[in-house]
Amino acid sequence: MKDLKMFQKSTTSGPRMLNVAVGPHYRIGNGLAEIYQRWVIALIPAIAASLCYFGSDALRVFGLSISFALAIDFIAEKIAPSRDLTSNWSSVSLALLLAFMLPVNAPWWLILIGCFIMVVVGKKFFGGVGSYPAQPAVLAVAVLQLSWPSRMDYTAALKSLDWSVTMVEPLRLLKSMGVSAESQYHWWDLLVGHQVGATASGMVLFILIGGFVLLALREIQWQLPVGFMIGLLSTATILHIISPETIGSPIFYLLSGGTLFMGFFLITDHTTSPVNKLPMFLYGILAGVLLILIRGYSKHVDGIVFAVLLANLCAPLLDMIKPKVKGGKNV
Repeated sequence: MKDLKMFQKSTTSGPRMLNVAVGPHYRIGNGLAEIYQRWVIALIPAIAASLCYFGSDALRVFGLSISFALAIDFIAEKIAPSRDLTSNWSSVSLALLLAFMLPVNAPWWLILIGCFIMVVVGKKFFGGVGSYPAQPAVLAVAVLQLSWPSRMDYTAALKSLDWSVTMVEPLRLLKSMGVSAESQYHWWDLLVGHQVGATASGMVLFILIGGFVLLALREIQWQLPVGFMIGLLSTATILHIISPETIGSPIFYLLSGGTLFMGFFLITDHTTSPVNKLPMFLYGILAGVLLILIRGYSKHVDGIVFAVLLANLCAPLLDMIKPKVKGGKNV
């Protein structure tokens, strides 16, 4: 009892120390379930837009992703109990992020494999929320794209859709035609999601609304998306000046594919993003630069999954930049 009182006294009256605990961090009274429920709420505008555009096909992808993820999480928890409980809603949030990046005609077995990789390999294997080194949904999509590229072809998935827009992914047409491809798309169509892409990652305006919801609820820090925008737009501007015939305009890159989805929902993952303010900002800039480099100089059309994974690898290094502690000195 005496030792406990001495410890309490030292922690309350002594100098305030810097918290370097592993993310995710949450305020007193906010459990993990509440945090991930807010993420789900922020995804609702884009989900609604996807259901409006694609109907039952989108509903099937969302429903199967959530069902498979929860079932796999529950089974994994029974086999190897951990502190990462199925009831914390993390698998629901990750399942929706996975569904956003899948084609609307994804077969059930592809969704099942993606959910298994996401939950077991990406999350549970490393100890669950707060421990995994790479964003699990992004890791799953990267494996699916490398293993079954034809099944992850967004253009082929929407070839039968009756839309009055160019039925080719904007970034794919940019790679084949150069900057002249931009004239095939109106900026408003790109903004409201009238573009060939995944189930919901291209719903730009509605993803932006969800991102502002997360910022308003203080579930993500502004340094991440702002740094991302700066890195992406500045890099795209420089490369567009250098190679105006092959590198698209910054606005075209911003509105095409899953750019804003990456900036607000993928690099902001609590576990894989840095903890401190300056590293967050640098992390966002790095992610934006990597995305433009991959889109401009690799064979990959969108490249958000590989940009996120590369940025994830740099997060621990960036968090070594620690703020100076102000206040009293230790004796």
